[in-house]
Amino acid sequence: MLMILMYFNPFSSIHWKMSISLNTMTLLFLFIPLNFFPSYLSMNMGCDIYSYLLLILTSYIFSLAILSSNNFLKLKKLFFLIALLMKMLYLSFMFTNFMLFYLFFELSLIPMIMIIMGWGTKIERMQASMYFLFYTMSSSLPLLYFLIMFYFKNMSYFYFFSHFNMKYNNMITILFFLAFLVKLPMYGFHLWLPKAHVESPVMGSMILAGVLLKLGGYGIIRIMNIMFEMIYKMNWFLISFSTWGGFMISLLCFNQMDMKVIVAFSSISHMSLLIGAIFSNYNLGMNSSVLMMMSHGLTSSGMFFMVNVFYERTKSRSLLKNKGLTNMSPNMSLCSFLIISSSMGVPPSINLLSELLLIYNILYMNTNLFFILFFSLLLSVMYSMYLFSFSFQGNIYSGMFFFKSIFMIEYLIMIIHWMLSNLMILKSNFLMTF
Repeated sequence: MLMILMYFNPFSSIHWKMSISLNTMTLLFLFIPLNFFPSYLSMNMGCDIYSYLLLILTSYIFSLAILSSNNFLKLKKLFFLIALLMKMLYLSFMFTNFMLFYLFFELSLIPMIMIIMGWGTKIERMQASMYFLFYTMSSSLPLLYFLIMFYFKNMSYFYFFSHFNMKYNNMITILFFLAFLVKLPMYGFHLWLPKAHVESPVMGSMILAGVLLKLGGYGIIRIMNIMFEMIYKMNWFLISFSTWGGFMISLLCFNQMDMKVIVAFSSISHMSLLIGAIFSNYNLGMNSSVLMMMSHGLTSSGMFFMVNVFYERTKSRSLLKNKGLTNMSPNMSLCSFLIISSSMGVPPSINLLSELLLIYNILYMNTNLFFILFFSLLLSVMYSMYLFSFSFQGNIYSGMFFFKSIFMIEYLIMIIHWMLSNLMILKSNFLMTF
């Protein structure tokens, strides 16, 4: 509601108001005691600890994305789409009616595609939008069929305390999860993600990586609670395939020159661990997956903003042209290193705790995946250092004749990303008891 009121008030500073609301939400998260049991607002709406944490993450990411939007044209139209998208995501996380969740899960694509098409950087944004639309819409059709069968079985779309067990082929059962696996995305269904990120404006990339991808993980958690018996026999395949996919994506990062593509591929690598833990169907796996959603949402959003800061100065995302940036801006180099180190899981980042719990959960299911997990984590550290050392160290690119100074608001956004991902460790007792 605050965002909608600000949209109709042309005489106020939206960036200042959003920074105040961000600080308020941080204090609420740190100090308000919570009820761990689901609370129901109506017949179709409710909130448990999973949805509450993702609502908090949504507020953080949207606030930071709006703070980063001061260089865009047609701000009123952009803020209207952002407010609309935020409202849809709030409703998606709060609906206990599966059909309404599915409806807003799909409707959230429309504002995101309009942002990519309207404020994207290059002409290829049309192709990226079509990739995004085709992958997500085509994969959601099996889920719609599942929801119809779910209603005929239970005579309700209420997914808390519901159960669904029908005899289907194993591959057909996996198709029911396909809409969420594509949204995360899982390795093999990830081709739309680099295209969407590369052509999206910075605030679109921050929202896409920070919140929209997490909607897929949230959907898997909800659907696992009601059809765990159907997917039980395929758990080993999904866990093994996602872990192997994370290893392959980590290798691909070393073959990329576009900084935004490297950050996008790193998201797929982290999501592979999340998928493996969710499909173990243990409470620890579910809880650590939500923890990973929180930590990765903040670090990936910060990394996309970091790439955009230097893109606005050098007019290129290539590692070959973004060299020696430490010489141009040592302070921003430090902020970038802090964000990249948080993505690697350096203490005291909450990313470290979530990765350790995810690894423990996957190895508890299948110890044969130890070496793949070990090399995946090793490669994730290596490509993170590759990204930092290649772009910030060495000699300055000879074609760079001018470098605009970094603004204070850009330092602020980077520091807030890093501080939030590290302050969450102070609430680790709360985050691990649910």
